[in-house]
Amino acid sequence: MSQWVLTKGAGRGSSEETDSFSTDYFPMRPVKSNMPTEWNRKQLSSVYLIDDVDSSKLKKRGTVLLGEVGEELSVLSRLFCGKDYEYHHLYDLQKNFDSWEQLGIDHQMLPCTDIVINDRYLFKNETALVKYNLNGLLTALVENVKNKLNVVIFTGNKALTEFGIEEAKKIIKCILEKATGVRPNITFVTSNDSSLIPHDRFIITNYRLIRSGDSFIYFDTNGNKITNGGSLDIDSLANYETYVFTESLLEKLQESYKKIAERNTDMVIGNKASKFILF
Repeated sequence: MSQWVLTKGAGRGSSEETDSFSTDYFPMRPVKSNMPTEWNRKQLSSVYLIDDVDSSKLKKRGTVLLGEVGEELSVLSRLFCGKDYEYHHLYDLQKNFDSWEQLGIDHQMLPCTDIVINDRYLFKNETALVKYNLNGLLTALVENVKNKLNVVIFTGNKALTEFGIEEAKKIIKCILEKATGVRPNITFVTSNDSSLIPHDRFIITNYRLIRSGDSFIYFDTNGNKITNGGSLDIDSLANYETYVFTESLLEKLQESYKKIAERNTDMVIGNKASKFILF
């Protein structure tokens, strides 16, 4: 039995001194479907090419990008964004993005265990708008995922409180449980100090960085476009510069969490479970 594990920092071309294949991320054998629950963030963002009798069990869970014998090229090609064999895809929101389903149509989303969302004003919108857009967005993010997800949302406390913390939890739980069959872990890291929640709106998953301009609320409840934003950017963490930038974003969020928790632990609400943000 043999295997390759392509880790973050490996084969990105822009920093040859860091390119390497590491045995640190090789999973124990035989492969088990629940193994990712014990893995760290870098292991959960690696690509696994494995010859193992039970590897299909792990692949079906949609936790990590995994290929069996003969699937090497097809699995590695999924790291590209869209049809152009590039590590970046730019959607013009006013011209070529008419529903969240477009992400699925273009095969933009990959296996996933963790979702980190940063948006100060996400819950400043009407309940119906938040529910409609989160349903489309989250459902697209977890396409073919059948495992327990960790969701962490950095957002404004006042907006979330006025929206209703339990209502927000209920919306997210129902969407993800319906999509994956498993109840997710949900955590809100909140603050009324705008300096502690980054201004830019973005989402980080195991293999993708997603950035939006004015909002993640793109459509009304009838599916009509209401955003005035210009673009939605999808970036692959297989690109070295994107990986470094995303690492920096996560470091800033980790520091934000630390400062928020030191001031008032009540501002951190929920399961406090994540492989990307350490609680």
